[in-house]
Amino acid sequence: MDRQMIRMLHLETEPVGIFLGNTSAVCDLEPSPETRNCVVPLLMAAAKGKTVALNEESCNCPGGAVGCCFGDEYTRRNPNIHRMVSQGYGADATPQMPIHMREGERFFCTEELAMKWRLQTPFSDRGYPRVVFAPRSRWEEAGTPDLVLVFADPDRLSALVAMLGYHNGEALNTIAPFGAACQSIVYAVDQIGKERPMAVMGLFDISQRREALANQLTLTMPYSLWRGLAEDLDRSCLTTHAWKEIEKRL
Repeated sequence: MDRQMIRMLHLETEPVGIFLGNTSAVCDLEPSPETRNCVVPLLMAAAKGKTVALNEESCNCPGGAVGCCFGDEYTRRNPNIHRMVSQGYGADATPQMPIHMREGERFFCTEELAMKWRLQTPFSDRGYPRVVFAPRSRWEEAGTPDLVLVFADPDRLSALVAMLGYHNGEALNTIAPFGAACQSIVYAVDQIGKERPMAVMGLFDISQRREALANQLTLTMPYSLWRGLAEDLDRSCLTTHAWKEIEKRL
């Protein structure tokens, strides 16, 4: 049924299944730990048909490793992350530091507030020893995903957010926490097993949006929510006159 939903949404790329702790899937891409590996391009590669695997060693961006559920990689790899995401290193900066570290990414006005954000992160180690990203067409090779991540423009994202309330009548079914571009994954993992799990909107990190598809955000959710979206499609908002008008520009 979810394939019908994908067709009705006219998704430009495939939904990405995220398999936590998967050690058995044979993957097309397993990046080397010798290179700096940003998670966003790897998610995009999966959305375009590749299966990708990362372990803690190859997921060597601290923020990416947090997002991929390898635990508190800030403490282990970048204990001064709160300086980088606020106002930078200031007088402690060295000439060799990249500009985003020297001047800061300025997401927070002080280091103290950035630390408050850091301490609220729902760290998880469920990605250990390996996390796999797979396009919908290849999920059967890896099993049932723990999460599903979709790249979507405002039209498709609007439909998905609306559909999340179709079976529960609730207005609030989606959250939009700030974090690195890939960290909606760890926030979505935090929703697994909750009595009323929510989907997580992401890709708000402007320092990483240069790596992302223009006019796209992500929606990440536990697999149980994804499965529910595909029910009763023949009576959903994707059958209305309003959606048919939107379809003309997709």
